[in-house]
Amino acid sequence: MFSIAAINDTDSKEQWEPLAPTKEAQEFHLTQNYHDGLLKLQAKEYDKACELLESVLKDPLISNAQADSNASDGHLLQLRFLVLKNLATVFLQQGSSHYESALRCYLQAVEIDTKDSVVWNQLGTLSCSMGLLSISRWAFEQGLLCSPNNWNCMEKLLEVLIAIGDEVTCLSVAELILRHWPSHSRALHVKNTIEELEPVPFSPRGIDKLEPKHVRLKFLDKRKATDENIDEGIACKRANQNIELVLPEVSWAALTDAILEILHKLKGFSSEMGDDTMCRSGDIRLTISMPSNMEIVMESVEKKGSNCIPTIQSMSFGDCNTKRASIVKERDPNIIDEQPHERRSTRLRSRKPGKELDFDTGKDLAKVVVQLIEPFIVKNGDSDLVGSCSVPCFDQANSLDIERNDVASFVRETSKNYGAYHIGHLLLEHAASTGLKYQDAFVKFLELERLTRHWGKDRTSECCLFLAELYYDLGSLPSNVSKMSEYMSEASYHLCKIIESVALDYPFHLTHVSGNINFASDKSFQDSDETLKEGTRGWDSLLNSSLLDNKSSFWVRYFWLSGKLSIMDGNKAKAHGEFCISMSVLENKEVLNSAPSVCLPHLKINKELTVDRILHGINLLKLDLLLEKTVGEMIEKEMYLDCIDLLAPLLFSSKHVLLDVLPLPADKKGEEFTCIELSALDTLIEACEKAKPMEIVVCLKSRQRKLEILLILAGMDGYVTFHQNSELKAYYASDTVSKENQEKHWNDLVMDEVKAISQCISQFKNFLGPSVDSNGKIIPFGSIGDIQSLLLAVMCHVANYLSKKSSVPVISEDLEQKQICCFVDACIAYCKLQHLVHTIPVKTQVELIVAIHDLLAEYGLCCAGGDGEGEEGTFLKFAIKHLLALDMKLKSNLNSSKIEAIQHDDQLHSMNKTFKNETILNTLGVEGSGAEINEVSATMSDGFGEISSKDVSSPVGLEKYHASVECRKKGGDGGKNKGEKPIEYINELNEDEREELELLIDNALDQCFFCLYGLNIRSDSSYDDDLATHKNTSRGDYQSKEQCADVFQYILPCARASSKTGLIKLRRVFRAIRKHFPQPPEEVLAGNAIDKFLDDPDLYEDKLSDKAGSEGYLETITKVIFPDSGSVKQHRALMVRSSEPYFEVYCNLYYFLALSEEMSATDKWPGFVLTKEGEEFVQQNANLFKYDLLYNPLRFESWQRLGNTYDEEVDLLLNDGSKHINVGEWRKNVTLPHRVDTSRRRSRRCLLMSLALAKTPAQQCEIHELLALVCYDSLQNVVPFYDQRSAVPSKDAVWMAFCENSLRHFKKAFTQKQDWSHAFYMGKLCEKLGYSYETSLSYYSVAITLNSSAVDPVYRMHASRLKLLCKSGRLNLEVLKVLAEYSFSESTKDAVMNILSTLAPEVSHSEDNIEDRSTREIFERKHEESVQLEEVWQMLYNDCISALEVCVEGDLKHFHKARYMLAQGLYKRGLIGDLERAKDELSFCFKSSRSSFTINMWEIDGMVKKGRRKTPGFSGNKKALEVNLPESSRKFITCIRKYLLFYLKLLEETGDICTLDRAFISLRADKRFSLCIEDLVPVALGRFIKTLLLLISQAETADSGVPGNSGQQLEKMFSLFMEQGNLWPEILSLHEIRSPEISESSLYGYLHRYIDSLEGSGKLETLEAMNEKIRKRFKNPKLSNSNCAKVCRHASFAWCRSLIISLALITTVQSGLQSEIHALNSSDSSLESSLLLCIDLQTNELWSRSFEDSTYMGNLETKWNPMLSRIKNVMIKKVSDENLETATSLLRSSYNFYRESSCVMLPSGINLSLVPSRLAVQAQVQPSLDGVEILDLSIPRKLLLWAYALLHGRYANISVVVKHCEENVKEN
Repeated sequence: MFSIAAINDTDSKEQWEPLAPTKEAQEFHLTQNYHDGLLKLQAKEYDKACELLESVLKDPLISNAQADSNASDGHLLQLRFLVLKNLATVFLQQGSSHYESALRCYLQAVEIDTKDSVVWNQLGTLSCSMGLLSISRWAFEQGLLCSPNNWNCMEKLLEVLIAIGDEVTCLSVAELILRHWPSHSRALHVKNTIEELEPVPFSPRGIDKLEPKHVRLKFLDKRKATDENIDEGIACKRANQNIELVLPEVSWAALTDAILEILHKLKGFSSEMGDDTMCRSGDIRLTISMPSNMEIVMESVEKKGSNCIPTIQSMSFGDCNTKRASIVKERDPNIIDEQPHERRSTRLRSRKPGKELDFDTGKDLAKVVVQLIEPFIVKNGDSDLVGSCSVPCFDQANSLDIERNDVASFVRETSKNYGAYHIGHLLLEHAASTGLKYQDAFVKFLELERLTRHWGKDRTSECCLFLAELYYDLGSLPSNVSKMSEYMSEASYHLCKIIESVALDYPFHLTHVSGNINFASDKSFQDSDETLKEGTRGWDSLLNSSLLDNKSSFWVRYFWLSGKLSIMDGNKAKAHGEFCISMSVLENKEVLNSAPSVCLPHLKINKELTVDRILHGINLLKLDLLLEKTVGEMIEKEMYLDCIDLLAPLLFSSKHVLLDVLPLPADKKGEEFTCIELSALDTLIEACEKAKPMEIVVCLKSRQRKLEILLILAGMDGYVTFHQNSELKAYYASDTVSKENQEKHWNDLVMDEVKAISQCISQFKNFLGPSVDSNGKIIPFGSIGDIQSLLLAVMCHVANYLSKKSSVPVISEDLEQKQICCFVDACIAYCKLQHLVHTIPVKTQVELIVAIHDLLAEYGLCCAGGDGEGEEGTFLKFAIKHLLALDMKLKSNLNSSKIEAIQHDDQLHSMNKTFKNETILNTLGVEGSGAEINEVSATMSDGFGEISSKDVSSPVGLEKYHASVECRKKGGDGGKNKGEKPIEYINELNEDEREELELLIDNALDQCFFCLYGLNIRSDSSYDDDLATHKNTSRGDYQSKEQCADVFQYILPCARASSKTGLIKLRRVFRAIRKHFPQPPEEVLAGNAIDKFLDDPDLYEDKLSDKAGSEGYLETITKVIFPDSGSVKQHRALMVRSSEPYFEVYCNLYYFLALSEEMSATDKWPGFVLTKEGEEFVQQNANLFKYDLLYNPLRFESWQRLGNTYDEEVDLLLNDGSKHINVGEWRKNVTLPHRVDTSRRRSRRCLLMSLALAKTPAQQCEIHELLALVCYDSLQNVVPFYDQRSAVPSKDAVWMAFCENSLRHFKKAFTQKQDWSHAFYMGKLCEKLGYSYETSLSYYSVAITLNSSAVDPVYRMHASRLKLLCKSGRLNLEVLKVLAEYSFSESTKDAVMNILSTLAPEVSHSEDNIEDRSTREIFERKHEESVQLEEVWQMLYNDCISALEVCVEGDLKHFHKARYMLAQGLYKRGLIGDLERAKDELSFCFKSSRSSFTINMWEIDGMVKKGRRKTPGFSGNKKALEVNLPESSRKFITCIRKYLLFYLKLLEETGDICTLDRAFISLRADKRFSLCIEDLVPVALGRFIKTLLLLISQAETADSGVPGNSGQQLEKMFSLFMEQGNLWPEILSLHEIRSPEISESSLYGYLHRYIDSLEGSGKLETLEAMNEKIRKRFKNPKLSNSNCAKVCRHASFAWCRSLIISLALITTVQSGLQSEIHALNSSDSSLESSLLLCIDLQTNELWSRSFEDSTYMGNLETKWNPMLSRIKNVMIKKVSDENLETATSLLRSSYNFYRESSCVMLPSGINLSLVPSRLAVQAQVQPSLDGVEILDLSIPRKLLLWAYALLHGRYANISVVVKHCEENVKEN
């Protein structure tokens, strides 16, 4: 405690008040108390500990923390948890008397923390010791959830389950224990006992053999028979004067049975009477004893965490020590210490493997049906039947407890009774006064009344009335129909006793009242108001008298019962009066602020008497009178509305069914009686249906009431009571009708009514919008939900019937079929009722259909039909209709064209119905005559699942998703979502929700189609789950055209109303039907007008194009199409005659099949359309639309889609052809160009017809644009038709006509919609047509204005200006003026205009005075003007260059068109550096950071990219330019070719030999564009060769013609020859390469010069490698005298000469020969070794060849001839050591020459001879000597021998030498 005050405040010093403690201080205090409590607990001071801990709990901080559960108060909750946990420990330590308090603590603790397994364990242990096994089981299960491995919870749960008897769960827990501890003895024992396979007969089995036992658990006995608490100390003085009764149970039934047994003995009814006299007297006092130790354990009810702590009550009664009567009965086994626990399976062997079916035979199938279908009932607070989903009832245990207390109290009060008669009399009086609830044992009260009636003591009036009501109530039951008269007589007897008693007490008042009322008066009955007033006047004096003091309820009951008995007696007038009196008294009771009703809890049927019930009885009497006379006459006079006003108030005066059966006059057969209320309802329904307009609300209410009554009469009300607010009243049956016939009769009426309801709801759709009828009255949702509840009762009844039919011995097949039909009709009607509420979410509607489908499938009824034969599929057809309608509703908001058409429909809403239907059909894509429209409209309105015309014509009906009133019911929510408004709109669904909803609809449709038609729509592998094969799934075998026509006739309305996705669902059905209708009949195809129109060569399209869009155009073009038929109607009539009886199929099948198929060839693989397969694919798709147009020639969609099909084919042919076919191959191919021309023509004509049928300006604009683009496409210079080199478009008359037609259609499109692209194309077309420059530029300017961010018109304008500047010259003043007006830069424009403005007048002045000027002045003036014009030209040219540079800046760097044009402009300007700049600019498209040449271009797309860098605009402002027009593939390939040709030219002119080399290599190896640029590879090679030759010439010129300085270029030339030598003739013939300076001979001359240079340099190895390449490149060097052959021979000759020169250089010609010869002779004695090789060179023959350059050869001869001339008949000896390596190399080279040049004619200047050693005395030997042998060998062999001799110093045979060389090659 502390205080705060200001220091300087002296005045208030004495007024200081202490502040309250802070929250922190309070929390500290609580914590301190908790700590002290723990210390007391540890010290075993339990009372003090309990006091401290309870004080903590009672503190507001702790309780508030529990209620708020805020995050900030978490520590307080934790403190409360700890306090509760320890407080429970305190209570446990104090003994069993405190167990209940401990239990409460544990239950509150687990509410706070559900994760503490210790607390759960303690709670389970405690509750088990208290005998609360359910709580114990729950606690141990929760403990296992917190800690799955908790052994304590596992083992204890096992024992608790044994005590409960849950065999299945017990086995699961045992297996769980064994998984953790396989050797657990107790778990093994339990498992083996339960799974015992060979049980002993007649002995306990399974879990019944087990007893619970656990060291820490205590199990109380379930039954106790001892009377421990009975006080036996009381003794009676007269034991022989008392009879002791021991009741087996404390209940009124047991007490009544005991009294009746004594009375029966007294009356002589029992044969077991003893000799004791006291058993013969009824006046001996009865001492009643009841069972002791009664413990009522109530299970805790869990509701959102709140637990109800079980309470224990016990009662004991004293007993005299007297002789007991032996009349004790066995106690009821149901009354045990605890409520019955769940026992899921009594025998383990009954379990089946796999998933258990919901429709198991052991289950209550009615409850299963309710479980599946009930959540879909439409709920509303006004509902009569659906206010609550469960029957309000008292808790069973609580009810038994009250009854026990009442019985115990009654026994105590009557302990001083006078015997059995006395206590029986008191029992009846007590029952009448206390208002006991009805029990079946009440029938014993009536028996007790009869036995004690004459005992001698009169009963009170209340008791008499109580007994009379019981007699009447029991007599009204169907089971007591045989005793009805007896019961009614007894009821009248007791009423008479009441009159007698009251007459004695109040004779005057009763006589006065009875005398003033004439109940028998017909007048009073006919005029109920007068009777009511008269009765009121008669009773006014009694209302305040003592007679009615506190007895108004009594007299209400009395007169009500008296009136009912009067009806039984046939006195309806008296009954009417007594009802009026009863109602008057009850109304006065309400005025006196008493209860507004009289409760009758002791009755079974009528438990409450209200004003509504009494008024209902009065109204029934009125209805009886009206039905006899008045109503029939009103129906005959067609006074339907008056009849409705008369009957409806009488029938619907009460909310609930208050059933009273009154007999009507029998019919002619006199066999049946019916109900007045049913007859009146039938009449009211007839009047509602015949009334104009139809009274839908009253009719629906009447149908509901009628079905409700029929269900009660048919005995089906047991299924309805689960869904009613009030209990439905039973009925009594007629004595003339047997029970069996009666049940059959009412069942038939129920079936008929269900079918009538379904038909009635379908009729409502003709009058309803979204839940509104013709009078604007909203249909109550409660009525819809009530009827659904009643239909659910019918389904439950039939479900039970079908499930039990196997147990019934004989069932009529006809009856079974009726039940099946009734079940299906009820399901359909249930769905239709749901669909009346447009606020039901789509997902809920689909789920209901799926649930009902599954329900029907379980009984094999999903394909059952109205006739019950099981193949018609009534429900499936209905489901498919509605699902397709939902699918269209879901996707309609995505279809903008439909929304526009719908909005157009709204504008025409005031027109007639026929026109409205036609508009709807147009919106859905349906064409037809008036008869067709009426038929389709009828179809759409007939099927309930269809979208009504109002829905289709309203954007709200298509887009919005109405809200549902309430969500689906979830487990007893009791309508708590009633106030919520879960509105859901389709267009507000997110992507995941939409996909989930679409998948749900798809799955439901797939299953319905599979069951109905046998078509597995999900045949591919993309689905996870397979479709279910139900019992009667159709096989889908359509064997005849008739069957197919029936199926198509059914699905046609669905197809017309379906979206694209919905049609895909029907695709397989369409395909199956088309197998029988592959094409129209031959008679129809014979005169195919559509094909003639599309392919007629004489049709003058230009004429049609001129009239396109004008008035009468449709009539003109139809006459062209149908010249013979006369008109479309006549043609259609012909089609009808030719196609009957399947006209409807032919008329619609092909169109819907085409819409559902995969129509686009674009989705196929690249190049698909170029193949034969692709051609057939396009033709098949086109045929579907052409077949449809034969029957529907005015269908806009078919013409448009057919034109798109052909246009797509053209687009794919050209795009794929440009990529996959070379230009040359395309020109050689005859088929592909013909297909392009044909499809273009067909596309144009389809579009011309579509233009005639287009209705809206938007459609007309679109068609004009498409036509213009089709014509424009024929003008372009693109591949594969043109190669941009020699093949270019011919601007003939046809070309000009296409230009004009395209321009015409663009202009018409532009008048309807000013689109920038239209102006853009018009400018380009004006350029092509040669219009004035200003015209085309103005169109470009308009395009720029309309779309200032598009780069396309900016580029096009300034590219055109650039072309005009280059084309028109530099001195054309008019052109310069026009171009200046459209300058890119405003400053440039101003400067140019200033110059031109000063220039123009002077020019004109000089012209006027030209004669007065001298020639010199004129020349100077013209020169000055030309200078100024040159300056203007340069300024405008630079302006265009600047504009194009802007078009390639930033994100537009890949806008290659502008880059190419920029390079062209720089190239044509020709200033210094422009050529290099042009090359660099264009090189962006042909190089990258990793390669000096690569195709670095990308197709231009039309995607708008955000965040672009701002670029300068016309006026210097900053604006973002972006690409808007996409680029086709063929245009892209064309640009690559065009840019490449120009880039190669730039490379050539700049002399970039390296890039040209790389370009040639890259283009030759390119794989992406190999087919596209194949013909440009020779151009690249030619450019490279020209540049190479130029460099060679420049090098030779610089070095004075010395070829050695250009060796690298010559080597490159030779490499090109080796790689592409065969292309040189073709390359030289190309117009890009053709030049007088370059010829084929000059090219080959450079090759000869290269060979000469190698030979002159002595590069033997290079020549050897060259000849090897030639050998590999040219397989047969023996060519004709071509240039190529000359090069090959020259190379061989050069190699040969170089080899000879090299060998000669190491050949020794000096002396010293004799000594070597002598050494040889001494070492070798063979003949061969004695021979020496001699060589002689003829130099003249080595240098004479005609194909070689004589000048150059002369130089070689001069150089080498002196050395070679010395080798004349020289003996070859071994080389010296320094030349040994050279000799080895020359031997290898000689061997290579020997192998590779054997087929070449070589010079013959080498002579070899063999000289004997005896003759070799000198270095030179004359060949003429004897013994010298001349070797006749080829030159290669001679060279080989020469080289071998040099290396080894001796001669060897050629074969030996060759073998030696081969071995060396192998070794190396």
